[in-house]
Amino acid sequence: MLTAAQLISDRLREVKDQRVQRFAPKLIASLDRAIVFLNQTLTYGRAQEMPPRREMLVLKTVIDDVFESLKLQAGHIKLIDDVAAKLLVDADHEQLSRILTNLVRNAIQAIESRPQTKDEVRISAKRESQLVLISIADTGPGIPPALKGKMFEAFQTAAPQGGQGLGLATTAKSAQAQDGRRSMA
Repeated sequence: MLTAAQLISDRLREVKDQRVQRFAPKLIASLDRAIVFLNQTLTYGRAQEMPPRREMLVLKTVIDDVFESLKLQAGHIKLIDDVAAKLLVDADHEQLSRILTNLVRNAIQAIESRPQTKDEVRISAKRESQLVLISIADTGPGIPPALKGKMFEAFQTAAPQGGQGLGLATTAKSAQAQDGRRSMA
């Protein structure tokens, strides 16, 4: 399915419409990430994930790309980047992008389950010595108490439909592979 989508998206490069030209590269990049993620998901628990290719990244740039790719899904939900312009993080670009995309997508889905007047997802970050603490907060209903202790385990989900419960488990593994930790406030 992804290969067919990739072939179709490649043809979008030929369309002269400015909007299509603006979104086609993002679609192609998202499909490429989806293919990598699918391969990793299929090997979940059977093989080791590729070690991260860490580099110094401007965190705001990664967040901007994540927000841009989720803008259509977010709809009326305000995506707020509250990160210093020059904050650097030592991480694998693809894994960090996947981590943030998954967490923001989960936040959007939570908000959609119970919309309010002021719907937003906010990413903030700060440096503490050698660590960069990244926080993602939303105005959604919160995590059901029954799932709180199991959210980062495989096949656990609070999504009403469509979720397989692997997103947070693979997110946690990717974070740990980069010496990251997870916490829930």
